[in-house]
Amino acid sequence: MNAILQTAAGNLENQDRGLVLQEGPRVILCVADGAGGRSGGTEAATMAVRLIRQDDFRLENADACVAALRQLDETVTRDPAAGETTCALAVVTPAEIFGASVGDSGVWWIPENGNHKNLTDAQQRKPFIGSGSAYPVLFRHPNQPGYLLLATDGLLKYTSAERIIQTCRGNPVEAAAERLIELVRYESGRLPDDVTLILAKL
Repeated sequence: MNAILQTAAGNLENQDRGLVLQEGPRVILCVADGAGGRSGGTEAATMAVRLIRQDDFRLENADACVAALRQLDETVTRDPAAGETTCALAVVTPAEIFGASVGDSGVWWIPENGNHKNLTDAQQRKPFIGSGSAYPVLFRHPNQPGYLLLATDGLLKYTSAERIIQTCRGNPVEAAAERLIELVRYESGRLPDDVTLILAKL
């Protein structure tokens, strides 16, 4: 599986973080978007990704991913320097895609043809990780041919699903990941928000 991580700052400080971690036959993917407008968003997103990378969690199924995000919420809440963050966590195995999410970062499965599926459509936007009351929502999906997209709301909020899908299907995965960010770039060259995405070809 070829997974491409792209990030771009739309603010003075990019508060988004992403992770691609290969562990034998499985791949762990994560995006986190520090809550803007309050202090500690960058620290919270950085902590979320770092703790997932440390592999303190046994991410063997979707329930384990929910438990991991709950533990993240407790850990980030206790840190005086950390604010709040979203987190979308996905684990890709040869048979299945599973994970959990908090906030408005998303995980989409996009087939080569037909309708895409927002795997995180049941999630609650708030409360975020770092609030002490985050409510992770799990998801599961068969590992089928197509694309897996994890993205912060800097992408998902500012362009259409149709344009995202067309870009994924119409380009090699490396080029598609770059072009997804360009979908939301203003003519001035600025971005409306920080954008972080992971695009994988399944």
